[in-house]
Amino acid sequence: MKIISPIFFLSFSILLISTSNAILAKNEDNILNLKRSRELLYEGFKKVDFYDDHRSAIEIFTEAIKLNQNNFYAFLNRAYSKNEIKNIAGAWDDLNRALELEPNNGIALYNRAVINLKLGHKFSSIRDYSKAINKKIELKNAYAIRGVLKSNIGDTTGACNDWQKASENKNERATLWVQENCLPNISEEFQKKTQNKVLIANARRKYFDGEIQESCNYYDLAKKNGYKATTLRNKLKLKFITDPICFFF
Repeated sequence: MKIISPIFFLSFSILLISTSNAILAKNEDNILNLKRSRELLYEGFKKVDFYDDHRSAIEIFTEAIKLNQNNFYAFLNRAYSKNEIKNIAGAWDDLNRALELEPNNGIALYNRAVINLKLGHKFSSIRDYSKAINKKIELKNAYAIRGVLKSNIGDTTGACNDWQKASENKNERATLWVQENCLPNISEEFQKKTQNKVLIANARRKYFDGEIQESCNYYDLAKKNGYKATTLRNKLKLKFITDPICFFF
């Protein structure tokens, strides 16, 4: 049995880690270290989510931990990546450390239950599973956030499935998303929105890689698919930067 990917928790980490900054930081160096630790967390997440590069992700999560020994999400994600490269003992160590920081975290408990079983720790695994079952509030939110992430990569079916599971566990926002986007069938508008998220993400990636022509091609496909900027800042960027650049390509 696979352990649960913890990437869907990252959407909450900005708030949680920013709060810890205010509490733990005693000087400017501490603030900078905590900020950089948070940034590294997202860099590691991208290595996993976009490139499936767990070894590089482990190195990045390790740097994040060096800067902030209380970075729960770095331990949780490093454990996941270690499991993916078959470093089961290393994953177990990281999950133990994560649970020292957040003893009641449902995902960490569930994942340690799986790892304990792989290591032959049957009774410990049963205890962790029992504790994880009582953390449905976290799992329902996890499904909801994972659904958001799936929609960001164009997986409309996966997003609707996850939101349905979250809805069944009384997540009211997920229930609304299901009603708006997934019933009676996945709506054409929702499909276009998710497609455009992928096209615009690719356009940005190509732009920062210096591949302007490819970036403009993705942007043009998104426009033809009905993409429109929703914030004033993005509207101004498109009008005064993107559109003029792409006019010449």
